[in-house]
Formats: sequence, C-alpha cells, structure tokens
Amino acid sequence: MLPKALWLRRHEPRTFEEADYIVEGLDWLTHRLAGEWALSLNNVTCRWNYAAPEGGWSAELLAQVGLAELPEKWPDTILPMGARVGELTREAAEALGLPPGIPVAESGIDAYTSMLGVGAVRPGRMALVMGSSTCHLALSDRALCGSRLWGPFPACLLPGTWVLEGGQTATGAIVKWLADNLAGGAMKRAETEGVDVYEVLDREAAEVGVGSEGLVLLDYFQGNRTPIGDPLARGAIWGLSLKHGAPHLLRAIYEGTAFGTRLILDDMRRAGFEPEGIHACGGGARSSLWLQIHADVCRTPIHLTQEPGASALGTAVCAAVGAGLFADLREAAEAMTRVTRTIEPDGTSAAAHDFGYDKYLRTYAALKDLMHEVAGREGRQSRSG
Repeated sequence: MLPKALWLRRHEPRTFEEADYIVEGLDWLTHRLAGEWALSLNNVTCRWNYAAPEGGWSAELLAQVGLAELPEKWPDTILPMGARVGELTREAAEALGLPPGIPVAESGIDAYTSMLGVGAVRPGRMALVMGSSTCHLALSDRALCGSRLWGPFPACLLPGTWVLEGGQTATGAIVKWLADNLAGGAMKRAETEGVDVYEVLDREAAEVGVGSEGLVLLDYFQGNRTPIGDPLARGAIWGLSLKHGAPHLLRAIYEGTAFGTRLILDDMRRAGFEPEGIHACGGGARSSLWLQIHADVCRTPIHLTQEPGASALGTAVCAAVGAGLFADLREAAEAMTRVTRTIEPDGTSAAAHDFGYDKYLRTYAALKDLMHEVAGREGRQSRSG
C-alpha cells in the first residue's frame, strides 16, 4: 500500500487529495457487494504494515515515508478472513443473478486463501502455491524472527498464529517460456498425439537423469524475491553442450526452481520452522515430475488435496464461515479439504541433488557482480533512450 500511495500522490496528486478512500481492488469489490467499507485483516497485515498485536498502524513509519495523513483515507473497519461484512445489496444481486441478502464474507490475498484450500491450518504446515511464480507460506504458533523472508505476520490467517512468506518471482513462467520459445519439436509431437505440450515435455524430461546431464539453472528470471532480495539478479543456464535439448532444459528448470524452494526452506529452518509436510497446489502441481523433484530436493513429503483450485476453495471456506456454517476457518478448512495423495522423497537421489544445489548457490555468487553491471548499463540506456 505505501509505495502505491506514494506513487499516486506523486503522479496523480489531485486524485490523492480528493479521494475519500484509498484502498485496493479487494476492498472495492467488497464494498460493491455489501455496500460497506471494510479492510481485510489478512491484506493489511501482510501488505499494509498493520500489526494488530502492536496496536495497528505504525504512526512513526507513516511519518518517516511522508504519509502521516494516509490513515484518514482508510476505512476504520478491519475484519479477519471469514468475518461477515454485510449482505448482498439488491443492486449487486441483480448484476450477479443472485438473491439479495445473502451473507458477504471478508476474504484475503489469493495465496493465503490457498492455505485454507489445502488445509494448511495447523502450525508446522506449509503451503506451496505453484503458479507463474511460487509462494511459500509457513504457519507457526510463535513469531519466528531473524528470517530473510516476509513476516512473521501475526494473526493474518488464524488467531494466535504467525505466517512466514517466501516467494520465487518466476517458476511456472519459466516453464511457459521454454514451451513458447524452445519446444517446437514437443509442440509438433503434442499436436500429433492430440495432447497438451506440457504432457509431452514432462514425459520426455522424466527420461533425463538427475542433474540434467550437467545443466545448472538459476531461476532468477525476474530477480530474486526471497531470501536474497535482489531485483537485479537474472536467470542463467550453464553446462550446455550439443547433446542437450528441450527435455534437458525442462528438467533443469524443474531442478533449479526446486533448489529455489530449498533455499527458502533453509531460511525458514534457520528461523526455527521445520515443515511437517508441504501442501502443494496451483498449475505447477499438475506435474508429477516437478512435484517429485521438489520432494527429493527438499527432502520433505508433498501432500496434494482433492480440489486443485485451492484459492477458490479457500475463498469458499471464508464464505462458509461468514454464512455461519462453521465456527471458524480451521474447522471449515479441515471439513472442506482432504489429502488424496502424498509424494514421498526418494532418498537415492539425495547426494546428486546436494551436488546440484551447491552449484546453484555458487552460480549466483559467481555471477552477481556481472548481473548488476549489466542491469546498471541497461538502466542507463533505458533512461537515456
């Protein structure tokens, strides 16, 4: 919120001054549904620097960034996920084709609703949300400080708990980059077989051994979000020879992104979080090969639930609580989710993955200065152009 508000005041000062409320799409949609202005406790805690146990907003922080007056443009009501905001207005009901008066419940950030949708509602559980990027959300019964991840965020999901949030800026997006640009042969085979190109790529990548026959991939195609926090970092692939093809590259992408998850898990473990299991969801979770590589690299079981649309299901969990069908989010999530499959790590590949992880870590260390030099040059050329 703070950088968005600063941008708005700098570039559209009249809009900033005349606005009654400065909120996000989540809050506006809730208002359109129920006719009430309310903020999501989940969203304001994780993205607006709100800390309920510490008294809420930090006046000192807001003053330091020059936004001391901003809370005057925020709604006073702050509700946890699943709390009832109000009822569906007649206008909204007519637009949606629904009966007026049905309950409207507060929701939250998409990755956090996914935590509810995979049942990551007990301390020690971690949600792995695998989309174009990947989010790692660890639930703890105590504040784990000293991490280089986001948080710990208090009470943003459930009362009396904290969440550590890690993130990779590009994961599934790298897989799509490969399919769009370097997988012409697989595309033709997929058309011949009448199947999805990703199915062909996965099948062929499964035939490549651990280590992708000498390839090492750094997954920082859009910088590193956590735990390094380097926006100027970039992706890299090395070890290429003429024997390598698209299947090798996909295997390298799967391994490199799994190494990125392991780096985040290592940071969590140093802070005191030990996952009892990873609950995976998102489009990336459709690849059994990618999931198995994650389990092997991270040496942690990966659980899959019955409903693949975890974010939508988590939103339904919030709605069910808001409608009074369950007492709280934990009860609703555990009633509405079910683990249907667990992928156990294969210990026989541990040594090979340890070797690859070491090269993954050393690749960034070796290339960091070069990446920054190139990024600085591109930035200067962009500004001068």
